[in-house]
Amino acid sequence: MRLAELSLSALEARFAEGRRSIILPLGSLEQHGAPGLIGTDTICAEAVADRAAARAGGVSAPVLAYGQAQFHLGRPGTASLRPSTLVAVLADILTSLALGGFSRVLLLTGHGGNIAPAQTAVQEVMAEISQGRLAPPHPLTVKLRAWWDGPRVAALRRDLYGEREGFHATPSEIALTMALHPQLAAPPGAWPAWHPLAADPLHDPGGDRHLDAARHRAMFPDGLIGSDPSLARPEHGHALLEAATADVADLFAAFEAAPDHPAR
Repeated sequence: MRLAELSLSALEARFAEGRRSIILPLGSLEQHGAPGLIGTDTICAEAVADRAAARAGGVSAPVLAYGQAQFHLGRPGTASLRPSTLVAVLADILTSLALGGFSRVLLLTGHGGNIAPAQTAVQEVMAEISQGRLAPPHPLTVKLRAWWDGPRVAALRRDLYGEREGFHATPSEIALTMALHPQLAAPPGAWPAWHPLAADPLHDPGGDRHLDAARHRAMFPDGLIGSDPSLARPEHGHALLEAATADVADLFAAFEAAPDHPAR
């Protein structure tokens, strides 16, 4: 169920049963190649979070649709938060959830550029708790995962696309948008021809891309990073969505059921 669609009394009833966990999806607004949907990362994270919460009997928060994507600012439609802004926003959200009674938050990202700021935000909140400036009513635990990390969906991505999965505008995320929004999906023939990534001694395209927007666009002129979105099919998207939902639902259920570590 979605937090925004719960009443206060319904939420308090869940808390009375000891159900104090929530999934917070993290997205981004950025280019995904010329034919790709600009909101791909947000669409994917929200869909998996909502479905996993429903399957596990949990709660999902509204998606945070803006992320850290400064390296895509060389193209129209990208709207990026500064890393420090995303840290502050996430820290405020986590603080608010904790003070309001939630004790376990699963951050589910659809964008790799959110990972480092999200990790920093968690440490900011934990520092406030450790130093006594924040005293939530229950111990807070936060877990961070990407929707594509689980064992089922990772294996399916590998089987479907192999090395052509790449790192951005991947066929797996494009397939999810095809399944979720078939009327908006670009046909396979709309995508440029696939080309493997060239070795670059200065930058690792598969990791955090420490590049300004102009150099990023020069390195990846078609907006793709080692990916072949032409392989994406709606039926893949349905299978990937089911696999990711099952993975995240299992993760959330185990996260919620795990005992707290006692304070010393």
